[in-house]
Amino acid sequence: MKQTLLLLAFALLGVNGANAQLSGKLGKVADAVTSATGNASANGKSSALQSVANVISSKLVPSSKQIVGTWAYQEPAVMFTSKNALKSAAGSVASATIEKKLQSYLSKVGIKKGKMSITFDDQKNFSIKRGSKDVKTGTYAISDNTVTLTFKGKTQPCKVTPQLDNGTLVIVMDATSLKNFMGTVAGQISSLSAVTSLLNAYDGMKVGLRLSKQ
Repeated sequence: MKQTLLLLAFALLGVNGANAQLSGKLGKVADAVTSATGNASANGKSSALQSVANVISSKLVPSSKQIVGTWAYQEPAVMFTSKNALKSAAGSVASATIEKKLQSYLSKVGIKKGKMSITFDDQKNFSIKRGSKDVKTGTYAISDNTVTLTFKGKTQPCKVTPQLDNGTLVIVMDATSLKNFMGTVAGQISSLSAVTSLLNAYDGMKVGLRLSKQ
């Protein structure tokens, strides 16, 4: 089990065994995976990392009325499209890795807790505020468990999966939508490649933002 997870960790980092420059990173990841699996075995669980993500449910898709309001960013979100993807050891390690990389990217572009918000009104308009001045606007539609965001001046819409539970709104997306969304909101996506590469490599995973209603 540990050997399998170690091999996965190496793959997630895109490591070539001959690349000596990444040996330090490999050691840290290997130690983290070994520690996590050891703790999981002691607790009688298949993985100690399973709690970092949830499974997407059609029952948690908000209605047009429920999504109205201003939602403030809290932290990155990682979700799976099925329970099987979540329960696998590969999914647990991948979700923990990608969450850290997404957190790093968001911090670099100024998306921090309480520093970014999304407002949906009852006329199907939305606005995104990052910092004190940066505002992006557009229109939205909810259909087939998906929120389609069309930014003003952009022809390609951004499709996200919304989940609403206990006052927390989560919007997650695939790699293509993530690049579209962040490219518009943050203005640069060069350092997002580490996140999108992992998303493309692992089927059944989506990432995005966790927000709370103001």
